[in-house]
Amino acid sequence: MTGTALLPRILAAVTVAAGAAVLAGPLPLTVAGGLLLGFVLPGMALTGALFRGRELTAVERITLAPALSAAVLVVSGLVIHVCRLRLDRVSWTVATAAVTLLALLVPALLPRGVPAEAPAAEDEPGPAAAPPPRLQLAQRDVAVIAEARTVVMSVVPPEDEEHVAAEEKARRGRLVRQLLPLVLVLAVLGGASWLSFGTSRETFETTVTALSAAPSGPVDSAGNRTVPVSVSGLVRADGPYTLAVTGPTGASVARRLISVTGEGTWTESLTLPGAQRLTVTLFRAGETSPYRTLYISAVE
Repeated sequence: MTGTALLPRILAAVTVAAGAAVLAGPLPLTVAGGLLLGFVLPGMALTGALFRGRELTAVERITLAPALSAAVLVVSGLVIHVCRLRLDRVSWTVATAAVTLLALLVPALLPRGVPAEAPAAEDEPGPAAAPPPRLQLAQRDVAVIAEARTVVMSVVPPEDEEHVAAEEKARRGRLVRQLLPLVLVLAVLGGASWLSFGTSRETFETTVTALSAAPSGPVDSAGNRTVPVSVSGLVRADGPYTLAVTGPTGASVARRLISVTGEGTWTESLTLPGAQRLTVTLFRAGETSPYRTLYISAVE
């Protein structure tokens, strides 16, 4: 088994071991596995998949591995967010390990590219080659040329146009292959940045509903106090909302039905028991799970 065929298997084994260490290993192994999955393994696998059939320099490999790994982290995070999944240890580990293993399968599933032919070397004249053409002048012509101070140039046979065109084509091909890794990295990072900008703009425009309460007023002779309760960021499509206040035992103390009007805000001063720790919950229409929860401490 050659070293080239053995490397993908080694990377696959290291990827599985790193994923297991992140998910179930002790802290030192978790950190080591996370660093490998975050900055090394995905980039190495993608480098082998995208540039198979081409000999890369050490500088190119060192540059591509962390750059492509970082791009995998950015794109994977955006995909996880778009799919409404949690961005936690499990999702990051599964995403980076899956990309690495899939990239390692590409060289085995696709045929290896045919390397470009090396440019043909210039033919050297053999021992029996004909001597180059010589320019012979008569003695009288030499005298005339010398008197006229004319510069005599040597006769050079015309170059082979096909050979020059082939060399130029090979030079352009080498330049393209050298610039391709940088262009690929820039394209991946540019696409990830564009997706990140779009996601950030959508998140920025999202309305956030907030439930708050001002400090309680003094307790009156009946043992009650006045608490201003406010709700902001109410969404008309989620209304009408229900505000419920319960005591320590879960008994209902107050209940309000909130209709969304104007700028989506609501404020009311509620008269509540002063000696009880109260729970204020906000429900959206048709839901039984609290959308927002607020705790009000008792007044001694």
